[in-house]
This record gives sequence, C-alpha cells and structure tokens, in this order.
Amino acid sequence: MRTVHFEVNIPHHSYLKRLVPGLTTSDILSIKNAGKYNEAQVVTVRSHSKINDGVLNKLPNLKLICTRTGGYDHIVLDSCKKRGIAVYRVPDYGAYAIAEHVFAMLLSMTRRVVASQKEIREGKFSYEKCEGYTLNGKTLGVVGTGKIGLEVARLGKAFGMKLAAFDVLKNDSAALEIGFNYLTLEDLIKTSDVITLHVPLLPQTKHLINTKTIKQMKKGVIFVNASRGAVVNTSELVKHIKKFKYVCLDVLEDEEGFSKDNPLLKYDNVLITPHCAFFTDRTIEASSKITYDNIQAFLGGSDVNRLT
Repeated sequence: MRTVHFEVNIPHHSYLKRLVPGLTTSDILSIKNAGKYNEAQVVTVRSHSKINDGVLNKLPNLKLICTRTGGYDHIVLDSCKKRGIAVYRVPDYGAYAIAEHVFAMLLSMTRRVVASQKEIREGKFSYEKCEGYTLNGKTLGVVGTGKIGLEVARLGKAFGMKLAAFDVLKNDSAALEIGFNYLTLEDLIKTSDVITLHVPLLPQTKHLINTKTIKQMKKGVIFVNASRGAVVNTSELVKHIKKFKYVCLDVLEDEEGFSKDNPLLKYDNVLITPHCAFFTDRTIEASSKITYDNIQAFLGGSDVNRLT
C-alpha cells in the first residue's frame, strides 16, 4: 500500500522511510496537484499533524491513518469513520519516558538546578541561593491513572512521596500494588503538594485546571502538566501564577503560536519544555515499530490499537 509519513523527526529516519522531505499535513492543503501524495492509501502522523477534513479531501484514496502517538485529538475521528478510514494509534511506546521527564522537570526546579546555572556561568560557586524543596514525605497527586500516570506514581513512591490519585475509571489493582488511594478531584487538589496531569484532551477535560480548581489548591503547590496543553486554561493559570511554588509544563495550549512573548516566560517559577517528554532513543524506535505493526494489523484484519 502506498504510504506517506508526515512530519518525521530526524531521529525517526532510521526507522521510517522518509518519502517526502519536510512534508507536513498543512503542506497538503497548499498543493494544487498533490500527484503521488493523493494516491496515498496509508499515512502516518504525529501529534502536531492536523488531520482535518481539508487534508482528508486531498487524500481521496486514503484507507488508513496511523498516528505515532498515544493521543489522537489531532485527528477528526468522526469524519474518518464516515469516510471508512481506519485509524490506529500507539497506546504505549514508553510511559516510563514521560514519567522520567516529569521528575526531570520537578527536580530541575525543586533542587534549583535551572536557577543555579546563571551564577555558575558567571563563575560563582556558592550554595547560598540553592535551598531545595524535598519531595520525600510530600503528597503527590496524580490526575489520570493510565499507563503514564501509574509510572509517575511508581517514581513518586521511589522518592518516598505519599500518593493520591484521581480518575473516572479506577484501577484498584494498581492502587493496591503501588500503594495509593483514589480521591475525588477536589480532595486531591486541596491536599496535594505536587499535582501532575496525565489525562487525554476530551470535552470533559478541557480547561480542567482553571480559576476554580486553582483556588482550591494549597498555597505554594507545584503543578506539572505533561498531558495536553488545553487541559489548562492558560490565561487563568497566568492570572494566579503566584499561587504556585513551581509550574512545570511540557505542553502548552497554543504550541504552534509559541514565541518569546508568551506571558508564562515572565515568571521565574515556570519551567517550559517543548513537548519533548515522549522523545527518547527508545521511544522513537518503539513508536516506529508499533506504527509498522499497526499497518500490518490493518492488512491482517486485526483491531488491536484501532480507534475507528
């Protein structure tokens, strides 16, 4: 089947045959005569690839979309279903990698790693401004106990943190194994010292973090979001930014529009990374392999990892 890979990162080149250098889904909309592209029967995409009706109209022979991600809010599933286009995803290509990144951000801020670098590079070697914040004994509130959330909980336990969790679908066996209790979202927000989000972007999770929920949080809480940017109301987060000891964000509400003028960059208690929690040597290989497995699954009639 004719396959086109969209928005392939350089490290993926060893695993995904790059048919079109630099091709993005937005490019498809500007191609008057798509030629060999509109003959594509299979496309693979990433989270920044926007598969909307305009793109689908340019790919009339499309039978299969494989997203190289766990999330799928960048794909119009209803339209795909109506057109008879199958959509497959990669539900887990390395939950551990995102959990590691959560703690990389946490430790970078709580142990003043980022803050210390300015003076270090000025030739000053003093710990006076490096008083840390101990995670041991603090309460870690995990919102969303899918594969990633559970990996974060396991790491939290390894750091000696107390654990609390919220999810609309409880995993009681994991709670027993790891040692955490499920709370209501309100109780988790009120009692946690560190709150970390690991939920998909759905209508019911959009702007889950807003003025109301922020006001319920402890003064000096640490907040981490490595799920989807729109789960947080950014303008309301900025409005209440002094409530937080630290804010660690790997995702933003308007990532494509990010610039040096982003209001979050004004605050020293904010750490932003460029949606890279998933991006490691092992996850690149795993996501590519599972993507190819999904293509074979489709050809073989298997519904494993299928969304539509």
